[in-house]
Amino acid sequence: MRIIMSDSAKEAVSTVATMVFELIGSHPNSVIGLATGKTMEPVYEIWSQLALDNKIPHDKCFFFMLDEYLGLPPGHQGSFRSYIEKRVLAPLKLHANQFAFHPVHAGIDQAASHYEQSLKEAGGVDLQLLGIGTNGHVGFNEPGSSKNSRTRMVELTNETINTNQIDFPNGDMPSKALSMGIETILEAKKLVMLATGQSKADAIKYLLNHHDDPKCPATFLKNHPNFILVLDPEAASKINLKI
Repeated sequence: MRIIMSDSAKEAVSTVATMVFELIGSHPNSVIGLATGKTMEPVYEIWSQLALDNKIPHDKCFFFMLDEYLGLPPGHQGSFRSYIEKRVLAPLKLHANQFAFHPVHAGIDQAASHYEQSLKEAGGVDLQLLGIGTNGHVGFNEPGSSKNSRTRMVELTNETINTNQIDFPNGDMPSKALSMGIETILEAKKLVMLATGQSKADAIKYLLNHHDDPKCPATFLKNHPNFILVLDPEAASKINLKI
């Protein structure tokens, strides 16, 4: 695991956005795994601006979603598909056929197996973007998830529901989702996790002090040969990396 300590949240975000931009610039056929949430919003903003300013085409890239809610009607503004369409697809002028969105309106077992097959056919993910939940979840792999989990339906914890309720002002927050599993995530060639803000400090402290702990599924990622953790000062405030 490589840890990048940034001087500010802005610097941390820029570091991650630049990683994605540079990969696509050097390897136009890259397959990128996309995470969502508030942490990633500025990443997509900077990445899109870099691509537009430098006229780097993204038409040969392909993108996989990390997770998606179950039970929302098509086009719901709280869905992660809508999130990505607004923050990645539209700004970069991409096409919907460049994205593998979770087929959540199919049968659950069929949707999960279809997604796994799509990942295999694409040759796997070159770079997977990740955040971390305050309870240590990665994707929607909540505490208790196993290291060998694959894409599947998951039950969201009350903590996750309370955190994400802000995106559902009408009170229709789903309690279930479809998520890549830990083993699925670990098959990506490179993992880049971004953590910013004081609310992530406890999770980061736990991540760095524990190994393969189902209580904090993010700890399973530490054995990946190319796992990069990018932190701002607040997220890193409860750790000490000095020797």
